[in-house]
Amino acid sequence: MSLWVLGCGHWVFIAMSNALQSGKVIRFGSYDADLLSQELRKGGIRVKLQPKPFQVLTILLERAGIAVSRSDLKKLLWNPETFVDFDHGLNTAINKIREALNDSAENPRFIETLPNGYRFIADIVNPATSSEFATSIQAVTQSSAPRTETAIAEATRRQSRFGAVGIVTICLVAAILITFLLKKEAFSRPAAHIKSIAVLPLHNLSGDPAQDYFSDSMTDELITQLAKISSLRVASAGSVMAYKNTNARASEIGRALKVDAFVEGSVLRAGDQVRITAQLVDASTDRHIWAEDYQGEMRNVLILQANIASAIATKVQANLAPSEKQKFTQPHAVDPRAYDAYIKGRGYWFRSKTFGGQPDDVEKSGEAFRQALQYDPSYAIAYSGLANYYGIKAGMGSMPVAEGWRLSEEASRKALLLDKSMAEAHCSLASKLLYYDWDWAGTEREIQRGLESDPHYAELHNLYSHLLAITGRFDESIAEAHRAEELDPMGERTAVQRALRFSRRYDLFLAEVEKVFSGNPSRIHQERAMVFRVRREYAREVQETDQQLRADGCLACADLLARAYENGGYAGWLMERLSALKKRAETESISPFDFAELYTAMGNADMAMNYLDTAYQEHTYEVARLQLNPMLDPLHNNARYRELVRRIGLPQ
Repeated sequence: MSLWVLGCGHWVFIAMSNALQSGKVIRFGSYDADLLSQELRKGGIRVKLQPKPFQVLTILLERAGIAVSRSDLKKLLWNPETFVDFDHGLNTAINKIREALNDSAENPRFIETLPNGYRFIADIVNPATSSEFATSIQAVTQSSAPRTETAIAEATRRQSRFGAVGIVTICLVAAILITFLLKKEAFSRPAAHIKSIAVLPLHNLSGDPAQDYFSDSMTDELITQLAKISSLRVASAGSVMAYKNTNARASEIGRALKVDAFVEGSVLRAGDQVRITAQLVDASTDRHIWAEDYQGEMRNVLILQANIASAIATKVQANLAPSEKQKFTQPHAVDPRAYDAYIKGRGYWFRSKTFGGQPDDVEKSGEAFRQALQYDPSYAIAYSGLANYYGIKAGMGSMPVAEGWRLSEEASRKALLLDKSMAEAHCSLASKLLYYDWDWAGTEREIQRGLESDPHYAELHNLYSHLLAITGRFDESIAEAHRAEELDPMGERTAVQRALRFSRRYDLFLAEVEKVFSGNPSRIHQERAMVFRVRREYAREVQETDQQLRADGCLACADLLARAYENGGYAGWLMERLSALKKRAETESISPFDFAELYTAMGNADMAMNYLDTAYQEHTYEVARLQLNPMLDPLHNNARYRELVRRIGLPQ
């Protein structure tokens, strides 16, 4: 191949340039469509257009001015054996083309909608001028290697008859062949530089918004599969959801999520069939590295997900440890009803942790996880979901604490019995050991087991940060918090500021608060007020609390406290806050720690300790973080406080 390049020399490059101008690049309006690289440009700037829409555009350009029926497009571009909603797929492709060309169906400049098809109506500046050229393109791109050698040999025999014209023609064909093969080689070249990746929300192609939960689940599960690869950093589900239904550029996504590449695609579910389309895109160049379709029965959906993850791992040359290779071979068939119930529960669970959560999301998640287990009692991940559900219920105090943590542990152990590598179950079990059993050594062992299974599981790093702070290893705690935030910038965005607060590094803490809660002034004022109380700058605490209440829209509350401060000073202000807290306790559950903090500020150590003893008896989760609460620092020399620390087993 290189001999042809050297032999043709200058002619090759002239022929290649002429080829691009005469047919492979089609120009219309201010756009260029490069049919060889499948790239659309406007004024020299690339316009993002996915492969399938570009293929549709190519057919319309090649038949400019001629009506192309929908059935013709189906025959040309859709495999008849492929499971896909053709009508929806074609409609989507046409809409994508119109978006890229800034065209409209009502007043078309480029693509006209006909009763049963489409027609490209704009003028073509440089269409292919030779049918022989088009034929040679087709012959080259469809030939196998032996046929290519035969074609070159035949061209050489004709060289003496056609002279210089024949030489140019041969070089032209060779140039096209070289360009095609090199392009194919570049497209399929492993992207060894990719060390981090994000899976963007997969598009729901069902046409039913109620099926969004399914496509979102596919996104989440693909992230989970890829996260099993220790040599590949994978952006969390919480971080990528910000890019659902957006048209952000590849470079923007790469910068925001700090990844080298991303996966985008679509999901179509119809009855017991599912089809997943995925493509890997280089974030720095927007170059498509790999693309593939996967389809099968719903009961094999876990296998499909594992196959996609394995293909991506191979493509980016991710190093798989022997244990990681085994993880990709473990998925098995699952009852579609169980899977459907589980992913609905997972959707409710994740939504409960966001600003858009609904009051009954946690309860709905538990119901869905239990339903999944009714369909498939051996479904390990559903047990893990149930463990999370009971753990949060116990932590929130919305069910008896002892019962909630007992049920959480039972579900965790069932999940691990079925799949000992499940990081989520290790995390749930470690949470119970930390917040209920106060077993610091046991917690660390369970966290390490979970991280061995999935070193990229952000929640485990966050939990480890808590444990390290509780046991007085503050530098390590901050490092783990940074790791959690790096893995999940959205879901763990508060991890670092919390670790800094626990370590009493208040200047750094406030700077982090400003960054994390830039859109939430109320929270910023609240955290400032806490720091000013600890620093005994009470007038500034009062001022920040006033601003917090006004930012929350509770003007009456702010005015009431302002009058109390004016009439009774800081002591009167604290009394008014205590009165308001007692009133709230009549209708809602209030943590004993809220009362303990206020009584500590008022200098009433006995009442503060009474509430802390209540928290100890109830196993309130905050008890484990007793010594990390800066509001309680004035109690550290109190004998009852020191005895409580000893009973809990906290480091002295």
